[in-house]
Amino acid sequence: MNARIFAALKRGGSYGVVDHSAKEGAGDTVAKTLHRMDKNLVIKEATSVGFRLDKEGTMLSRPEDTRDFSVVKERDRSDRFVLKFVKP
Repeated sequence: MNARIFAALKRGGSYGVVDHSAKEGAGDTVAKTLHRMDKNLVIKEATSVGFRLDKEGTMLSRPEDTRDFSVVKERDRSDRFVLKFVKP
């Protein structure tokens, strides 16, 4: 998916990703059960197709989140990451 988005954007185009944070190192192992994603995996996958991480927003951060519950069952309590990538 990232490669297709990269190909579709013009040079200088932006690509935003907002998702619920999984525990660091979890990768995508809890994507189906807790509906969360490891931020570092998202960065690795996007930069591997050519995107450059431009900014990271903290407006949806919740450091107190234990990251061990499903975001579908418990709403408005999860830590979320906001990433802005740019096509060079």
